[in-house]
Parts: sequence; structure tokens; C-alpha cells
Amino acid sequence: MLNAEKADGSTVSDGNGSCPHMAAPTPRPTQDTVAEWVKASNAESGLPPGPSMSSVMQTLGIWSRPTAFFERCRARYGTPFTLHIRVPPTPFVMLASPDEIKQMFMAPADVLWAGEGSSSIEKYTGQTGLACLDEDRHLARRRLVNRSMQGETVQRASADIAAIAERDVASWPRGEVIELYPWVHRLTLKVVFRIVFGPEPDRRLDELLDVVMSMMDINDKPTSVVPVHTLSPRAARILTAFRPSGIRRFQELSARADKLIYEVLEDRRRDGVEGEDMVGLMLAARDEDGSPLDLVEIRDEVMTNFVAGTTTTAASISWAVEHLTREPEIRQRLVDEIKAGESDAYLTATVHELLRRRPPLPTSIPRLVVKPIEIGGREYKPGVHLWGSPYLLHHDESVYPDPYSFRPERFLDNAPGTYTWIPFGGGRRRCLGRAIADLEIKCVLREILGNYELSRDTPQPERVRAKLVTAVPSRNARVALSPA
Repeated sequence: MLNAEKADGSTVSDGNGSCPHMAAPTPRPTQDTVAEWVKASNAESGLPPGPSMSSVMQTLGIWSRPTAFFERCRARYGTPFTLHIRVPPTPFVMLASPDEIKQMFMAPADVLWAGEGSSSIEKYTGQTGLACLDEDRHLARRRLVNRSMQGETVQRASADIAAIAERDVASWPRGEVIELYPWVHRLTLKVVFRIVFGPEPDRRLDELLDVVMSMMDINDKPTSVVPVHTLSPRAARILTAFRPSGIRRFQELSARADKLIYEVLEDRRRDGVEGEDMVGLMLAARDEDGSPLDLVEIRDEVMTNFVAGTTTTAASISWAVEHLTREPEIRQRLVDEIKAGESDAYLTATVHELLRRRPPLPTSIPRLVVKPIEIGGREYKPGVHLWGSPYLLHHDESVYPDPYSFRPERFLDNAPGTYTWIPFGGGRRRCLGRAIADLEIKCVLREILGNYELSRDTPQPERVRAKLVTAVPSRNARVALSPA
């Protein structure tokens, strides 16, 4: 197990030494144990109210129009409310007030687990990536990965990120309406490749980028959120029969991605190539006994970043452009600021407002209750999942007056609140890639707004739909870019 700095400040190391006082992690419950918890939780009468429709219909409602579905639930039941989703039906309690979300974020690591809540992306990430770890294992990995995504490391990568944005935006089609999201997603993958693998070119990474894009395109269906690896053999066979070609193709692409990643990792380990990129730091890390990380762990972290670090940023940039085509005054003010080159205060406020209005994840990572906890005066027992909603919180009139208006001025003189603005989550699970995402969004918007006019083929705003676990524009942000 890697060592890392603990939240309480106790003695820890970052992988170059040992930590004899690290507590043993809480044993992970078996699937049978969780199933028993869920069964008991479903029988509980103390859960908040929620829709009575089947779990399948609730899942489809979340998939087809997630934010509208959550809005309807809030209007009918208030918050918190309880959804029953997954197979078998599992209670998910939606929290949307600042106080309750703060209590969830601040809960002890051995009481609420978020690793199990990432099961819908485990087919990409494996079981040892940061998203799937809890307690000390999560803290240790977080400390290690954080070094490649913060401070001077990101500053040194900023020129490369700006160059990627300039190059890619210049290659996008001109004068015709395009679906912007796929183009932006490819750009964000290139940025994450730079952070993960460093600046040195490698022919295999070009193929890997294409493979990863294809893997995520295949899973643009409601069944993509089903954790196939947790199903019974019979349920898995049924799902495979429902989508045989897609599942087989995904498995083929996944195997190819693994082969390419392991080749790069093995070459770098053999050649002793380290560095400040994420792969270099992980290759140099050592366990308590002095042994290096298993390549499977590094592979899982690489894939975690490909999924978690690209779809969300691509969604945010797509929503930014979609909104700005409908906000000419805001767009012109941004253009004037960009051309003046003296400040990015309004651009920063616009990004904050964008992430308030359209958080890429309408819900935070679910937390599985593994020990009883009281939140908002209500006790939740093991088996319940607590689900914070950035979208509902950001559209609460008591927190943000006139919440459905796009007003960057909200953040010109007021910094976002820790528990009222949570597009990156919070607490010990707060997204490590915030600095990179902020840099990417600003770089791409500067390139687009500083060089092109925006237009669209319909005045109607695009609705929200789900892509894996991310909220994207329903028509992939259909816009046309013409030279200014």
C-alpha cells in the first residue's frame, strides 16, 4: 500500500519511506454483504420519499433527461428524496442543501465509501484506480497523483495545453454547422495524454487516443452505466444478448488499449524514464516494502484519467459555446477582454457561472454508507447510497437568486462557496484535475472567441442528456464557426 498524507495530519510518507502508524483499512464488504444491506435498507420506512415507478423507469428517466427528472422529483418530494436504481433496486438518497452536502463531504472515510459508487465506469478503470479506492489507499494514491496535476507541474504544462488548444481549434471545420462535442472531447484527451505521459512523442499514443475515443463512443447508451462485472452470470448473459456487437467491440478495444498502455509502461520502466508526468511519478513510487507499483495499478490510473479527466471538461466547453451563442452581450464582453489581453476576470467569472449553470456531473460520486451516519437529522444505515446533486444545489433560489439565468456577474466580486458551488465535488474526493480543467476551458474559449464568430442552426437551447455519467448537450452543441 502506498503511503500518503492523511487528513488529520498524522505521520505519513509519499512513497519514499514507510509509515508504521497507518491504520488498517476497513475490510471491503462482499457483494453478498452489500446485497443484504440493500435488502434491509429497502425495507426501512425511514428513508425520504421518492418516486414509486420501477427502477428501470427511474434509470431511463435519469439517462434521457437527468436534470429535468431531478427537478420533477424535487418539485414533488422536496429534498432529500430517494431513488431506487440499479439491479437489484438500490436506494439512492439525493441531497441538495449546502448543510447536508457539507456533512456528506466531511464524513469519516470509514463511514462513507465512494469507491463502490464508481462501479459504472469500472469497465474502463479497473478496480485499483483512484476513483475506486477508499480510506488510506485512496489518500495515498491521491497524494501521488496530485503531484502531476497541481502547482508548478501544471504551470510547466500550460504552454503545451495552450498549443494543443490552438492547433486543434484551427483544424475544426469552418462555416458549417458541426456537432462540437466530439471535436472538443478529442482535444481534452490530447491534454490528458500530455499530463499522464509527458511531452515526449510516442507513435503508440496516437493509436491509443483513437482506441479510447472509440471505447467511449460505444458506451453512449443507457446500458453503459450497468456495472456488468457485478451482475450474476445469468444477468450478464441477458445484457450481452441485448447488445452483443457493442459489448464484443468494447472488449476488443479494451484489450487493444491495455496492450498499448502496458507496452509504454514496460518500455519506460525498462529504460528508467521517470519525470513529473503521472506515469513517471507512479513508476518511481514504492510500497511500504520498497517494491514498485504493479503495472495493473498504473494502467487503471491511466484509464481513470482518460475517462474522468476528459468527458467532464469536454462537456463544460461544449456547454460554454452552446450558451454563448445565445448570449451575444456576454460573448462580446468576453471578446473585448480577450483582445485587450489585460485581465481574465470576466472570463474566470464566466467559467464559474458556466459550471454553476451546467455542472458536467449533475450528481456527485455516490457514497455507500458502511457505518450508520446522521445527516440532516436523519439516520442512514449501511446499504444506502448518499448522492449529492450539484445541479439541484446550483439551482436553489435560496442559494442563487434567479438561478436559471446565465449571469457571470455573480462571481465577479464573489468567489464560489466551498459548499454552494461544487462542480468538482468536495471533501477528500474533490476532483484533482480542477486546475487543468480550468486552464483547458479558458484556453479553448480564448481560441474560439478571439478568432471566430459563432452561429447556430436553431434558436432553441439544447436539452441535457447523459453520456456515461456526464451531462452533455442533447445535440452535442451544434454550432458553426466562421472567421471573425
